[in-house]
Amino acid sequence: MHLLSRYSLSCGVKPGNPFIIDKYYPLPFNKYITFQPFSRQSKSFDFWQEVLDLILPVLNKENIKIVQIGGINEKPFLGCYHTQGGTSIAQAAFLIKHSLFHFGTDSFGVHLASAFKKKIVALYSNNYPSCVGPYWSDSSDVILLEPDRNKNKKPSFALEENPKSINLIKPEKIAESICKLLNLKFKIEYKSLGI
Repeated sequence: MHLLSRYSLSCGVKPGNPFIIDKYYPLPFNKYITFQPFSRQSKSFDFWQEVLDLILPVLNKENIKIVQIGGINEKPFLGCYHTQGGTSIAQAAFLIKHSLFHFGTDSFGVHLASAFKKKIVALYSNNYPSCVGPYWSDSSDVILLEPDRNKNKKPSFALEENPKSINLIKPEKIAESICKLLNLKFKIEYKSLGI
């Protein structure tokens, strides 16, 4: 059961559509996707630069920029337009609302994108996507990736993992999923054998 459904059942109310106040944030371009790479330790993927290196040539052909959102102390990634720490929550909502697409880890950006009916690629590790995934999205608009759960291996439900299970998701699978939802041609030129 989704966490929001659980809360609504406990409170005796049905979840409705969220109302989100957004505030203008200027960008020097119009065609972009949003990217929120960080969250708790167990939900932060260590190989985002590899993913970006795969998708940037494809996005550049279509003149699509990547806007990185997040906190002020978060690592900036090469190839992104950086807004970390420079936006309020309302401005981040504006950026997501006017983007073509959102991708990143399980975080507030995914839920904002869901509320705005955006296409989403999100990574999950320490919880089931069915319990904490984007609630307001159509299933055809999202690709939720998680580590291989073979042999009935369950999520850790921990804030910290060592080693992190999220790092078992292959960068080329993430890149392929992003291009698929954006309807962009993407050819995988190599395959990760180990991480």
